[in-house]
Amino acid sequence: MNVNHSIARAASDARFIRAGINAAFRERIGTATDVEFNFLGPSVGDENGSFATDQLVEVRVSTAQQVSDFRGVRLAVICDNAWHWTTAATTHFADLPQAGSVTQDLDTMAAYASLIVGNMPVLRARQGKHLAIVAVDFHPYLEFRSTLMRGLQQSPANTDELGPTRALAQYLEMDSTEEEPYVHFSDGTTVRFEQASHDVHKVSGITPGLAAARVLEDAFYLSAENQMYFQGNFPDATVELNADKATATVSYRGGQIAASAVLIATISAEEFTWAWADPELKNTAAARLAGNLARFGVNEVVPELVHPQLPLQLARGHQLPHLALPILGIWTLAGTTLADGRVGLVLLDAPQLHLPEPTPAATEATLEITPPAWIDADRARAAYGSFRGVDV
Repeated sequence: MNVNHSIARAASDARFIRAGINAAFRERIGTATDVEFNFLGPSVGDENGSFATDQLVEVRVSTAQQVSDFRGVRLAVICDNAWHWTTAATTHFADLPQAGSVTQDLDTMAAYASLIVGNMPVLRARQGKHLAIVAVDFHPYLEFRSTLMRGLQQSPANTDELGPTRALAQYLEMDSTEEEPYVHFSDGTTVRFEQASHDVHKVSGITPGLAAARVLEDAFYLSAENQMYFQGNFPDATVELNADKATATVSYRGGQIAASAVLIATISAEEFTWAWADPELKNTAAARLAGNLARFGVNEVVPELVHPQLPLQLARGHQLPHLALPILGIWTLAGTTLADGRVGLVLLDAPQLHLPEPTPAATEATLEITPPAWIDADRARAAYGSFRGVDV
């Protein structure tokens, strides 16, 4: 921890470390069927509010396959909706909130509790009339890149990722050198950061890993031809999504067609959210296939697919919705208005939407479209020629 940083900044910077440790802890214990806490020694003063300090705890986690035992220590108790520290570890942190209501910030206080004991996993346990905050003595080996990806999976759109990445590397005793916009780490990983606002930097590339630009190059011209076909043959189309059935009705000037639909993302005024991470929609039939995007992102190390959310201007600038087309193999992208007023991005599939055999005129019109400067145009043309079986 950097002693010059506030406790809030230090806890924020430790987010990726905690994500990795907590994931390793979940993998270690499996699917718990029961968790038992044995508080050791007398709880001196608990009844009158002068709580015992650093009370030791035995933790037993049971699953269908095994029983795992851990040592732990009580760090705090919640009594009458107020937080009370019960550990001497707080003496090393001058600006650590000492007590107060936990109605709004229980997760924040739990993050502080984990931080002050070296980012140990923190559990909540009923202890008599109180709720105890217990740190579990668990210190797993973390691998840098996989832990970084786990952290990104829990990283909101408006939070900085440069600080947490540096903190993770420091925790793993790795060296780093900076060459803006890149940071090179001693395990051979290079991370590219993009500035979303004054103090928010987002991970926009990890090497070794698959660059999002390579995926978009493969998809660019075939996507463009499909969009021209859709707009030309279904003018003024509007899409009504049935998220529970993963279907859509496409109404256009001249009629309607029924299509299967995959909801890939939602858009609000400031944020782009992948559908697999949208709390209101992720469990619907329409969003189910979007989970494949996150899995692809983890397996191929594509951070743009692993972030649950990104600032809208970054998502638009990098044409992130188009990443989904070649991965899911569905090529018609459309927008729809969701019940809560947000915009939903859907991939539509129906026989009427499939491209006919290529014609010279259609191929020429498609290839006249200029790709973004950050896409290799020659590679994009070659990919299109391969997809459509034409010479380019």
